[in-house]
Amino acid sequence: MAKNLLLVSLLGISSFLLNCNDSPVIETFDRHQITVKDFEAAYDTALDSISRLQNIEKKTLLEFIEKDVTEVPQQFQDLNYQLQKKNFYQTYRQMLMTKLVAEKNGYYSRPDVQEVLKQVEMQTIAQMYVSEQVEKKIQISDQQAKSECERMRGLDKNIATLTIDKCLSFAKAQIKQLQTREQLPLIIEGIKEEVVIKKNPKFDLDAYLAPKRKAAAEEENKIDPAPESK
Repeated sequence: MAKNLLLVSLLGISSFLLNCNDSPVIETFDRHQITVKDFEAAYDTALDSISRLQNIEKKTLLEFIEKDVTEVPQQFQDLNYQLQKKNFYQTYRQMLMTKLVAEKNGYYSRPDVQEVLKQVEMQTIAQMYVSEQVEKKIQISDQQAKSECERMRGLDKNIATLTIDKCLSFAKAQIKQLQTREQLPLIIEGIKEEVVIKKNPKFDLDAYLAPKRKAAAEEENKIDPAPESK
């Protein structure tokens, strides 16, 4: 999932190249320049996007990136590898080249491709908006972090060897996950309340969404009414 999210972020980023003349040019593809300023902006945007979509504090994400891939938890190893600058740049330049060729060959303007892009945009905006609303609700006191740190030290010998700052960081991340699970359904319900929903009473939504095989089977199993006696 993390990999897909990063690729989505990159697709969006590559549409906002600045072509600034006041920044050193790294490479030029056809007439499109990648400057240091372009790349740094793209890299920072990717960090922000992943931070929001994965519900990870940017500070924590940067700490994981600075470590060797073997030193970070398994669930973050893929991000660690992808967000190393040298790896990110190779992915970024390859996707940019592909996008330029796709546009040149008319692929980007195809109706079916535009539909996919609209779907990706809607999904990304929805995920980022919900994540931001959840973030606003999360509150972690120093005492909560300290108590969780002590609890985790008693359960995991690896955490017991960490410095107090690192332990508190892990504790806050753990509490944040718990609070996120609590707040997420509340945020979703709040979103629903802000939208006026009017169902069409003449449209059978259940029948429309039913699996085709099930609908066909039910149709076949219908019993015809007995003919009227004369």
